[in-house]
Amino acid sequence: MNLIKTKVIKILSDVIQELYNVTLEQINLENPPKKELWDYCFGPFILSKMLGKNPALLSNELKQKLESNPNFLEISTAGPYLNLRLSYEFYTDIFLNETQTIPQIWAWKTIVVDYIGANVGKPLHIGHMCTPNQGQVTCNLYKLLGYQVIGDSHIWDWGIIFWKLILAYKMLWDESKLKENAVNHLFDLYVKITAETEKDETLEEQTRAEFKKLSQWDTDSIKLRKEFTSYSISAMQVQLNRLNVKPDFDIGESFYEGIWIPKLGNYPDLQYKMSDIVKELIEKRIATKNEDGSVWVVFDEKLKIPSVMLAKRDGTHGYFASDIAAIKYRVTNWKPSRIIYHFKQAFEIVSNAWWLEKNNLIFAWNGFIRLKEWAMSTRKWNIIKLDDLLDEAVLRAKNIILE
Repeated sequence: MNLIKTKVIKILSDVIQELYNVTLEQINLENPPKKELWDYCFGPFILSKMLGKNPALLSNELKQKLESNPNFLEISTAGPYLNLRLSYEFYTDIFLNETQTIPQIWAWKTIVVDYIGANVGKPLHIGHMCTPNQGQVTCNLYKLLGYQVIGDSHIWDWGIIFWKLILAYKMLWDESKLKENAVNHLFDLYVKITAETEKDETLEEQTRAEFKKLSQWDTDSIKLRKEFTSYSISAMQVQLNRLNVKPDFDIGESFYEGIWIPKLGNYPDLQYKMSDIVKELIEKRIATKNEDGSVWVVFDEKLKIPSVMLAKRDGTHGYFASDIAAIKYRVTNWKPSRIIYHFKQAFEIVSNAWWLEKNNLIFAWNGFIRLKEWAMSTRKWNIIKLDDLLDEAVLRAKNIILE
């Protein structure tokens, strides 16, 4: 029986003893008909038989006695049933006191939590209220239970968006703005270069040329890439600090390409790059290479999960390949007993590849925010920025306090 239910039963038992001088050997708590309004309901039928009193009358007497109890936010009766809604103080007491008695028997086990997943050059927006907060709460709770916890922010820092940023920066260079707030400046550049690309098709070719320079170890391109990423991570962390979100590592998607890009933190070197992972999955017949050169994983129809692309026709990798590579990297270097993750397809692939058993991969739904008024789009600057949301929250809280 869980701690919450045990405590509620103890409260009811004590009140019944006080009112009627009766000790019930068994108190059954039931699920209320409207679970969104109440936590538990109690029908005093056994007590009714013992005392020879109407159960509805007993429920009203219990209600009157319990209304002053700080453990309950609200109490009501519905016929013979007593509906109970627990207070915030109740949960706080459970968390602060009861959990302190949990034995720290998992100190030798490691949990890896994959969360945040922000983009270099794009500001955190209202959608980032979900993953960072949920991920940090998960990290905190597992630490409380005694696990060794590693929080890894999987940064998206690879692909055509990045090459667009390099081109835009070279065209509209402003180093002072980059250092002041890299995310805002790069986002502004991204919106501008996207608009210009729609007018001038030759810019697409220039973007590809920037990618070629980067892939050929061009000194200036490597320098820009490092500045973009490091400055962006620093700027994003300022926002995340407002939420008390602090990952242990910010390992970029580009790291798993396994090429020349320098690391931005003190974490283990890469043993298996994306191309190695794709090759292994093909050899194990988990992935299939098509005639056009693309590589896909097609799942059994019974699983009812969509297929995923690991590599495109030109040999470049999709974002899912970096996620799979990240899991193998974590398994190889940190040997976790569990990984908290957000792609169900990854569970099938990883377990079939024998890197980690499926029951050691825990699915964490990220959540998704939709706006009624419009669809958010970073390309069109059509977003609600996280800073603006938090500023508004602080202002409203201040006004409530002043009132």
